[in-house]
Amino acid sequence: MVSQSSLAAELIQGDANIHSNFGIEVLSAQQGRCELATLVSSRWVNAAGLTHGSVAYAMMDSACAYACASLDVLGLTTSGNVTYVRGSTAGSRIRATAKVVSQSRRVMTFTTQVIDEENQLLAHGSFVFQLVERR
Repeated sequence: MVSQSSLAAELIQGDANIHSNFGIEVLSAQQGRCELATLVSSRWVNAAGLTHGSVAYAMMDSACAYACASLDVLGLTTSGNVTYVRGSTAGSRIRATAKVVSQSRRVMTFTTQVIDEENQLLAHGSFVFQLVERR
């Protein structure tokens, strides 16, 4: 992985349990962008035989958090709007990307998407994060 801000590294390390639960691998987090990947587990497949939407949402939310932190800013999700386009199945490798599209004094807005190993769009969305001071 490429170098990242100390805040991004701190958040990524602090989210070790989330990464473990979702099998998330952080591929990059720098300059307001982030890319994550995971291999879909059979434990996440619903009765329709497709990956539960919470997996894509969690990946997009985390990607936005790390993109925010890569700019050395701490943000918390205030809203996430996701459109699911197609499903994936157990064994699929999926990737989530996020990038900052705007920032004010109080909020940061992101676009995000999840694709499969064939670069097919699985989901896309927009997230808004409230910017907070570090504790």
